[in-house]
Amino acid sequence: MLPKFKLTNPFLKNLEHDLDEFIRQLKGQQEGLNKLSVDDFLKNRDEYLKNGRSAEGSAAQKRFREEAHSNKVREFRDQGFTREEAKKKADEFMQDKAALHDPDQIAGGFGDKVTGLGDKRVNSSLGSQWKTRIDELDKSVRDAAEKMSEAERKSTYLNVHLYP
Repeated sequence: MLPKFKLTNPFLKNLEHDLDEFIRQLKGQQEGLNKLSVDDFLKNRDEYLKNGRSAEGSAAQKRFREEAHSNKVREFRDQGFTREEAKKKADEFMQDKAALHDPDQIAGGFGDKVTGLGDKRVNSSLGSQWKTRIDELDKSVRDAAEKMSEAERKSTYLNVHLYP
């Protein structure tokens, strides 16, 4: 495991967003980062820097949202709603939801791994904040990786603290 890394510029919660949801998503980012080996982080970051968000990531999010919607329709049907009512309620539920990557692709996450649903405003806020924070983390990991063998990069995991 790498030495503990903490951003000098922490993520900020928008006052209009739910605190519990902000904390849940930020912890998801942290836990996702800490499941990445140095090698995976660097490969994913290099891919992101070269090509941006992956097409596989967008497709995975779309599939995940479709499956979540179907599950919600089924859940509402099981509660006794008609098919039309269940579909409408599922549409309303999904309206403010985003399919989440933990961590986001910009932060070294795998594009094809979606970890759940969350408030899309909070997700967008965290995603946009990565743009001004990722360089610090990227540099720290790359500096540490220079002193490692290939085997060490594959077996050493990040130790990032985004939330206390």
